[in-house]
Amino acid sequence: MSLFFAPSRKLAAKRLEHGGSRVYDPRERLLLAGFDVALRAASLVMGARPNSSAIPLSAVERILCLRLDRLGDLLMTLPALESIRRAAPHAHIELGVGSWNESVARRLPFVDAVRIVDAPWASWGQTTKLADARAALKDCRPDLAIDFQGDVRVLALMAETKAPLRAGYADTGGAYLLTHRAVWDESQSWYSQNDALVRRVFPNVETSVRPVNFVTDADRDNAREHLDPLREQGRPILGIHPSAGRALKQWEPEKFVALVDALQDSATVVLTGASGDRALVESIATRAAFRPKTIMGTDLATFAAVVEAFDVFVSGDTGPMHLSHTVGTRNVAIFGPSDPVRYGPPEALGLSRVVRTPVYCSPCNMIRRPPAECARAIAPDCIVGITLGQMLDAIRAELDLTP
Repeated sequence: MSLFFAPSRKLAAKRLEHGGSRVYDPRERLLLAGFDVALRAASLVMGARPNSSAIPLSAVERILCLRLDRLGDLLMTLPALESIRRAAPHAHIELGVGSWNESVARRLPFVDAVRIVDAPWASWGQTTKLADARAALKDCRPDLAIDFQGDVRVLALMAETKAPLRAGYADTGGAYLLTHRAVWDESQSWYSQNDALVRRVFPNVETSVRPVNFVTDADRDNAREHLDPLREQGRPILGIHPSAGRALKQWEPEKFVALVDALQDSATVVLTGASGDRALVESIATRAAFRPKTIMGTDLATFAAVVEAFDVFVSGDTGPMHLSHTVGTRNVAIFGPSDPVRYGPPEALGLSRVVRTPVYCSPCNMIRRPPAECARAIAPDCIVGITLGQMLDAIRAELDLTP
């Protein structure tokens, strides 16, 4: 749920304790409780309560999986979706995603169909309506529906499918709409949390939290025009993605300039970005002493193939970071207010080297509505405190370079 209040750093520090409600402001919890009461009453009137005795899991033929939020969230769900295929090899699995994730969803061999569901609360920069999301699910009648987001609004949408079996989280409300409820645990990564939800439904399935690479050979062919000239230089290729999606999580541009200059002699440096990042990327590139190559505005699948070809990829806590995990490229990740334990890959996978600075209130995970003093600053202390030396040490270690 979006946050209506900006709590203080003192309140943010309390979020260091894992577990409990994800809605950390007590006033918003009260508002959400009122919505939940109304939804509970509506579910009785509309007959939206699930019936776990109506169909056994062994008889499930149609499964709907919903992941309506952003790119990184979908990528962290791919291992769980693959596990569902192993658990139900003969079922028809349909994946509901936002239109921005369609190209990824349609490349998944363990998904039979893709349904585009643009939820208004996830459609940043796009105009969508709740009525459109409801209409997108109108003709969907699954035997089992699974929501991986843990948002009561998605549970309400899922209830309208009348699926007799429904699985998800309910710490923001809506437990009465589920037959299989997973326990929310903020001490786990999203990979592990999604895996736990699958095991709640299919307790005997063999699961994995290792990321799933969706890149095809055709995607790699499309990426070659960007990559072949770089390989000719015979040096490791380092990708740097300066944009973190939100200023709150983004390292300062002047530090990226210094980073590019410090690495030019030991690696081929490439700056990447989406079309909307052009001003930021060009600003860094033109200020660097030796202008690096830039790759911007490619389609998502081609960009994934480009990242796959990098030796190391530097990013903030954002979708491209998760993309590097997905394609198996070593990642140096800048983390500030968000929790690397929760939003990075499981440490045992060894896919990311996290760079942070010790600040008493970090990670607060207060990204959408940060404390007032952080919202007013160019960047919060947990970002500003990350030094060029820290980043160089991490990158050189990943590239196996001596200073």
